Amino acid sequence: MTCFTGPGTGRLLLIHLTKGEDILKSVTQAVKDAGIVSGVVVSGIGSLRKWHYHYIGDTDDRPSDVFQTIEGPLELACMQGAILEGVPHLHAVVSEHGTKTWSGHVEEGCEVQYLAEICILEMADMPLGRRKKGEFGIANIEMIP
Repeated sequence: MTCFTGPGTGRLLLIHLTKGEDILKSVTQAVKDAGIVSGVVVSGIGSLRKWHYHYIGDTDDRPSDVFQTIEGPLELACMQGAILEGVPHLHAVVSEHGTKTWSGHVEEGCEVQYLAEICILEMADMPLGRRKKGEFGIANIEMIP
C-alpha cells in the first residue's frame, strides 16, 4: 500500500454540461483551462443519451479491457475519480429506466442528454501522476518531482 498526504485542498470546480457534450472531453478541457494538476472528482450526476465505457474482462495478471456502448435515455447515477497530471481517470454508474445498471471506466463518447454536473476538488501542492508500470502492467500513482 502507498498513501499520499498533501498540505490541503485548493479550488472547487463545478462543471455544468448540456445536451450533446462529451463528458470526458469536457472534463479534460475544464481541468486544463483551470490549471488543475491534481484533484478528486467528488460528484457527478446527470442524464445521458450515450454511455461509452470499459471494464476488465478477466482476472489474469495482464488484464484485458472490454469496451461497450449503451444508447438510450440513461441516468448518470454517480461518477468519481482522480485527476493526475491534469488527466481525468473517471468511473461511473449508469442506469436505464431503473432496471439495468452498468459501471466502469468513462471513455470518450459519453454524451449528455439534458445536463450533467461534475464537481472537482483540487488537491493543492500535491503533484501526482501515473508513470511507472507495476508488475501487472498498470501504472501506479506516484509523486512527481
